[in-house]
Amino acid sequence: MTFMDGERKAKRIAIACQGGGSHSAFTAGVLKRLLAEKLERYEIVALSGTSGGAICALLVWHALLRNDRREAIRLLDSFWEGVSAASPRSWF
Repeated sequence: MTFMDGERKAKRIAIACQGGGSHSAFTAGVLKRLLAEKLERYEIVALSGTSGGAICALLVWHALLRNDRREAIRLLDSFWEGVSAASPRSWF
């Protein structure tokens, strides 16, 4: 924690999101959990990623620029629902 004039400041953090299929989906779940929590102790100052992780980072950053954590969660859910297969036959 950073303290300034006796005041507690949020710790600034940067998050790197992993790419690669199921790793990206896992990353999305972790991001959703972080966003759902009241994380006043932390301020997300940067997001980056590769492949699917970059998509997760982009969606979250887009919503955080508008200070809307719920929108970030909705965007992640919408993206992963859209690219997921309901069954093996849904790919054909």
